[in-house]
This record gives sequence, structure tokens and C-alpha cells, in this order.
Amino acid sequence: MREIKIPLYPMEKTSLWGFLEREGILLNEYAKEYLTHPGFRLEEKGELALLLLSLTELGLPQGGRYEEIFAQVRRRGFRPCRPSAGLFLRLYFRSQAKSKNSLLSGAHRAPEGSITVLSDFLAEEDSFPKGLYLRNVEGALWLRGYVCDNTHLWSPEDMFALEK
Repeated sequence: MREIKIPLYPMEKTSLWGFLEREGILLNEYAKEYLTHPGFRLEEKGELALLLLSLTELGLPQGGRYEEIFAQVRRRGFRPCRPSAGLFLRLYFRSQAKSKNSLLSGAHRAPEGSITVLSDFLAEEDSFPKGLYLRNVEGALWLRGYVCDNTHLWSPEDMFALEK
């Protein structure tokens, strides 16, 4: 378990793409869809305390589905992240370890070396991204969105970011 504090600052959505490009942050199409949702806001200012931990460290040694993960997060006194947390974590956390492989898992699993930012869903449709995850692939910093349904079984070693 690792605690990390990240700064939050207001940003204009209209200038977000250029800003991310200048910062060297790569996005997939799901991340772009997520970042343009009306529920994704960038008005907050201050500091955010996050925990980075595996499901095993969260108390789910067999892994779990969303319902179990959200319940355990609340039981432990933590909170899901606000939707903007993934963006600010990616901007701040540049020292993320490089993935050992550059491939996506392709097996309906979180990619090796990724950090999934657990947040309440912006939309309930399974075709809309559930959230964002961070990955460092060969030195390129990615902010990626992902889709899955509520029955997806996350592995015990999958890493998540939560609000403290």
C-alpha cells in the first residue's frame, strides 16, 4: 500500500487535449470518451490523498467483482475516487514503473503494471468506459479508459487507486 498526494487545479476542458499532448500523456479512445462526459469536471482545487494498493492489500485475496470491491472499499473507510482523479494522478505520477511487457493482456484482465482508478461510474451502460487506468509502456505514459461489465472478476494482484 502506498499513499500519494496529488494537486488538483481547475482546467478548461476545451484546452485539455493540447495540454495533455504538451505533457506527453497518451490517450486511447475510451479515455477521450470518458474525459468528455458531462459528469467529468475539472473545477476542483487543492490536494487529494490517494492510496495505491492491490485487491489483496484491500482485503480481497481472491480478487473480486465491482460490487465486492466497492463494498470492501467502504468497509475499510476509503472512498472511490472522483472521476478527475485519474487525470491528475497521471499528470503527477510520472515515476510509475514501466510495464514488463508492452502488450495489453487480451484476456479480459487489467494489463500488467497498470493502476486502475476506482471511481463511481459516469454512466451505467457497459459500452461506456467504467473508468481510467494508468500505464507506463516503454517510457510512454498512458491514461486509458476501459470497458467491462459488473461481472468482471478482478485479480488479487490488480492495483487500484482509492481516495483516503
